[in-house]
Amino acid sequence: MVFRSAIPAIAYPAILSGRAAELMALQRQYDHSQFWPPERMRSVQFEQLGRLLDHCAGTVPYYTDRLRRVGITPGKRLTEAAWRRLPILTRADVQALGEQLHARIVPPAFGPTSVVASGGSSGIPVRVRKTALDGVLWESINLREELWHRDRPDGDMVRLRGVPDTLTPEQAAAARSKHGLILPDWGHPANLFWKTGRLGIFSPKLPVAQQLAFLRTMRPAYLHTFPSYLRLLIAHLRDTRGKIDPLRAVFTASEQVSDELREDCLAVFGCPIIDNYTSGETGYIALQCPQSTNLHVQSEVVLVEVLDVDGAPCKPGQIGRVVITPLHNFAMPLLRYEIGDEAEVAEPCACGRGLQALRRVVGRTQDYLVLPDGQRRRADLAHYRLSSIPAIREFRLVQRSLTQLVLQLVVARPLTGDERTRVDAVVRHVSGGLFETAIETVPALDRTKAGKLRMFHSEVSQ
Repeated sequence: MVFRSAIPAIAYPAILSGRAAELMALQRQYDHSQFWPPERMRSVQFEQLGRLLDHCAGTVPYYTDRLRRVGITPGKRLTEAAWRRLPILTRADVQALGEQLHARIVPPAFGPTSVVASGGSSGIPVRVRKTALDGVLWESINLREELWHRDRPDGDMVRLRGVPDTLTPEQAAAARSKHGLILPDWGHPANLFWKTGRLGIFSPKLPVAQQLAFLRTMRPAYLHTFPSYLRLLIAHLRDTRGKIDPLRAVFTASEQVSDELREDCLAVFGCPIIDNYTSGETGYIALQCPQSTNLHVQSEVVLVEVLDVDGAPCKPGQIGRVVITPLHNFAMPLLRYEIGDEAEVAEPCACGRGLQALRRVVGRTQDYLVLPDGQRRRADLAHYRLSSIPAIREFRLVQRSLTQLVLQLVVARPLTGDERTRVDAVVRHVSGGLFETAIETVPALDRTKAGKLRMFHSEVSQ
C-alpha cells in the first residue's frame, strides 16, 4: 500500500510527519517483535511490568501496601512467582475502589488524562482513567490491524454498529435515517496514512431491508458490524434470495464468532470475517491472525493470562478466565484485571508469530447455568447450530430459576414441525435433563447499551 505523503510534491517515498510518523515508528518495532520467541517477549513484558509496579508502589494508594504484602519490592527484578502472588482485580473492585486506583502523579511525557467508561455489558460498568499515551498505543495497534488485513484503503467502508456519539446532531440524525450518513473518508488514524474511500454510517436499528439497500447503494469493500447483526443480514438475503456485490472482508467485534457464521459469510458475502478482541478499559487485546482465525494477543501493549479454576495458566485446548494487565497505563494501573471473559488457548500459530494465540473467546464468565445442587455449568449455545435453522433470526437462553430454562427465539415465520423438533433437541441437550424447558417466540431481543446481543441471561443469583 502506498502511504500518503505529508509533502504533496513528494509521491514516493512518502514523507510522514507528526502523529503518522510516530505511529509508523512504533509499527516498525512491531514488525520485529511479532516474530520474537515467546521467551523474549515475556522478558520485555516483565521489564515493562517492573517499571509499572515501581510507579504503582510510589504513587497509587491501593497498590502501595498490596505490593509489599506479596513481597514485590520496588527496584528489584520482578519474578513470575511474585507476579502470580498478586491478587486478581475484579470489575467490582475497580468500581468500588475508584480514585484509590488513580496515580497521584503521572509522568508528564504521558500527556493529559481522560476517563473512559466501559459499555457495561457485564452489568458492572466501570470508569478507567487513561493518558494520551494510551491513545497513541491504541492507534498503533489499530494501524497494525489495517496492515494485517486491509488491502484496499481506497475502498469504501460501511459501519453497522450503532451511531457513534462523536457525530454532530445533524450527522447522527442522518445516520439514523433511511439514507444513512456518508463521510468523505474513514477518519482517524487511517486518513493520516492513506487517501481512503468513503465511510458510510447506518443505524442497525433500522429494518434489515433498508440496511441492505444502503449496502447496495454504497457497494463497499468492507463492512464493520456485530456478529448478531451479520446473522440478520445473511438470513434476510437467503430468505429473499437477494444478491449483493461481494465484499473484501467483514470486520466484527464484541460478540462470539462461530465457525458456522464464518462459513455463511463466505457463502453469502463472498468474503472472510476478520475479528478482534478489545475492551473499553484495556484497549486492544488481540487481533485475528493474517493467516488463520486464531487471535494474536497484542503482547507489546498488554499482558494476558488465561487461568484455570486453580489460578494456574491454561494449556493449549483449555478454556479459562481472561486476566489482563495493560502495560502502559500509568494513570490508573489495572494489575491482573479479570475482565469477565473466558477464552480457549491455542497451539503456537503456524504463521510463525511468537505472539500468544487464543483459539477463540468463548464468552462471559457469568454465562453459567446454576444447577439445582448449586454447581455451575457453562451455558454455550454456539455449538448447537440454532443459526442453521433458516426461520430463526436471533436466540437467547434464559435461566428463569433453578428448575427452568427458556429459549427465546425471534423468528421470520412459524417453525415447521421438523424445525421445532431440532430446537427441542437443542434445549434438551443444554438442559441435561436437569431443568424444565420451554421455547418462547418474542418480537425482539434487547441489546446492551453498546449494541451487543448477549446469548445467555440468568435470573438466578450466582
